[in-house]
Amino acid sequence: MTMLTEPHAPWLRDLNRLFTGEGAVASFIPPADVLVGEDGVTVYMDVPGLSAASLEIELDNDVLTVRGERPFPYSTDGGEAAVRRIERRFGRFERSLRVPRGLDPGSVQAELADGVLTLRIPKPEELEPRRVEIKTASSSSQSREPQESAA
Repeated sequence: MTMLTEPHAPWLRDLNRLFTGEGAVASFIPPADVLVGEDGVTVYMDVPGLSAASLEIELDNDVLTVRGERPFPYSTDGGEAAVRRIERRFGRFERSLRVPRGLDPGSVQAELADGVLTLRIPKPEELEPRRVEIKTASSSSQSREPQESAA
């Protein structure tokens, strides 16, 4: 016969909750992947339950920042069942990620699907040497000669 027992004594479990803040709602920090390729940068960020309207994206120099809020979905009124365990995280967040320098903030493309925010930032075209053409004065202005006045 197999007996199921708690891995820790109840007093130790309660002490652990006190120090780890178990039962309190932890802040939400969305996990992100940053991929740098030949054509640019792609960022995948998990933002379950958020809408496009609740997110703000900013690219400043080499720092990409995503801000938003994942609201707490449960009522804290005493009329409902007491919260027993909260493992998912909620609240305001700001996540800043380093990306290569020189990316154009106006070229950021953002898409939100199935709780995943996908950001694509193309690399700018490399600065290549370019021959500069020198314009000359038009031939009509060069052929003008001062007019002689009849006296």
